[in-house]
Amino acid sequence: MRTQAQADRLEALRGVCFCLLYDLCCWLARAEEAVPDDTMEYSLTALRAIEDPRRRLGGYVSQAVLASWERALEPFFASGATLDPELGESGPMHHHGLDDGGPVLAELRFSNHSRVRDHASGPHQLPPQDWVLNVWLSPDLSRVESATLARV
Repeated sequence: MRTQAQADRLEALRGVCFCLLYDLCCWLARAEEAVPDDTMEYSLTALRAIEDPRRRLGGYVSQAVLASWERALEPFFASGATLDPELGESGPMHHHGLDDGGPVLAELRFSNHSRVRDHASGPHQLPPQDWVLNVWLSPDLSRVESATLARV
């Protein structure tokens, strides 16, 4: 049976993972607005008022990770494309190391039914696919140290 402290850590882990997916989608959608009050799952309250999702990510994601993402996404952003995100759950979140006192790995699986919009030819439906996002967090769950995204 889980203690209250373990339940609190699990809830914090879920919250950071939600924030990461939310802010990544906003960044790719070029949605520059504060996190709406009705987005209750967004647990990083100190970052909610920041309109720039890239700056919100900078509040809890390693700068080295963000720099690598910026390099990888540069062609996407340079093209003027945006993402119209539509994600769905395709399984429960798994985690490793949450109660060990060291780094924590969270694994989230989700389905993607998003569209990409570009100025030249409008929206393009992406093929429906399942993805897995692996997120490595600091022991205190305050920082995303690394993350990988792969098709299932």
